Amino acid sequence: FPEASENRPTQCIALAIDKRIIDDTLDFLNDKFPKEGTANLWRIDFETYYFYNSQDLANAINKITKECMSENVAKDALSYLSLQELIIRIVQTQTAKRLDQNQFLVMEANSPIASSVDYIRKHIGEPIQMKELSKYACMSSSTFYRNFKRELGMSPAEFIIKEKIKYAKRLLNNPYIHINEVSFATGFEDSNYFIRMFKKYEGITPKQYQLMNTSIS
Repeated sequence: FPEASENRPTQCIALAIDKRIIDDTLDFLNDKFPKEGTANLWRIDFETYYFYNSQDLANAINKITKECMSENVAKDALSYLSLQELIIRIVQTQTAKRLDQNQFLVMEANSPIASSVDYIRKHIGEPIQMKELSKYACMSSSTFYRNFKRELGMSPAEFIIKEKIKYAKRLLNNPYIHINEVSFATGFEDSNYFIRMFKKYEGITPKQYQLMNTSIS
């Protein structure tokens, strides 16, 4: 947790959400937007006490704060809707964390989305097309895109890029590998595009990352 100081002020907020609102939101999701797969339900893991921050999560919290402080006569209704959005974002964020910890494929074993995630990871060194994934999940492209983004909080294309960058970082721990080799090994057809995407997600170029994480004696 960040230490507050005069030069680094820290803002904190505590939100206590009524369990009835959580249950109602999850029931709504399972009724109106059921996951693919008979045994897969929308749920919150109450044993997960922390999760990754994201712009979507921050926006939802800021929206709740804004509504609660407003003088709008409809602020109670708007705050309730914002709380529902926050709950959905938390579910998506927990799913993203399970993805990083490789728990998603076990917990969502019967889900075609989990199958597509497994396919992406097994073919991460190849160019992956949306048509391949939707066909693998036995869905139309539009239905697959909608279900994937709803469940994971990101588009299939964004997930593929993130997985490729993650794999590239492992390869870059080798101080002798060339950037072009990493680009090719991760399925990027254009090394310049690979460098741009790496910098977009990591804030530094692949070469800078390699130099920071390796040393040649």
